[in-house]
Amino acid sequence: MLRTPSIFGPLNSGFVPFAPAGDASLDEASEVIARVAAPAAEPVVFAPAPVWAPASSARIRIVEGLVVAAICGYFGFGLLRALFGG
Repeated sequence: MLRTPSIFGPLNSGFVPFAPAGDASLDEASEVIARVAAPAAEPVVFAPAPVWAPASSARIRIVEGLVVAAICGYFGFGLLRALFGG
């Protein structure tokens, strides 16, 4: 890690010493690795989710078209006001 200039604060190397009880953490780490590496008792199987289908696709398309038309009208009206003053 690069040292910071003394203008920005105390100089530090970024070194973090190891914990004094390093042997105990090594045993815990090996236990965790053994548990993760062990095969699962039963494979997890998820049921397929049902496909969502709208009640009326045409109604949704009409609403989407109205929203797009309203947004275009809003910005078009603003553009006309900006160009011709109003």
